[in-house]
Amino acid sequence: MPGGERDPRSVDYDPAVRALMVQAIRAMRTRHGVVAWIASPRYQFRRKDDGGRTAEERAFTRSAYWAVFGLPKKLGVPQTYSLKLTWGDALQPSSHGRLARPVQVRLYPRQHGYVDHGRRSWMAEKELTGQSTFQRPRTGTIGRPAPPRNIAS
Repeated sequence: MPGGERDPRSVDYDPAVRALMVQAIRAMRTRHGVVAWIASPRYQFRRKDDGGRTAEERAFTRSAYWAVFGLPKKLGVPQTYSLKLTWGDALQPSSHGRLARPVQVRLYPRQHGYVDHGRRSWMAEKELTGQSTFQRPRTGTIGRPAPPRNIAS
């Protein structure tokens, strides 16, 4: 929206998203997520976006990301969580002739990203090799590395 305003439909989802985030924080302690059902009018399923989401699902997504990323930034507090939304394929009838699709909401502590301790960081790798692309050379068919050569002695 122009001028940094949020769209009205995602603002409508804010109270429900706030309650859902509280549940997701509690579920995060046991490494679980929370499932919510997002209802959309049936006609919206004929006009999905490129990601396969209806207008109601996009509004919910914007509201959820605002609660996790935008609001802390606006308030000037550090971001505490990272958000993952996993949409299901099942559709269930809902009230007023709508169809509802499930979404699993998972929160992760921001500082607990995946780190592979067995490998060097990409910065250290770049300093050692001087290369900024980290792809294996494609020497075999369909990108497979060439088989090792037999060394005759």
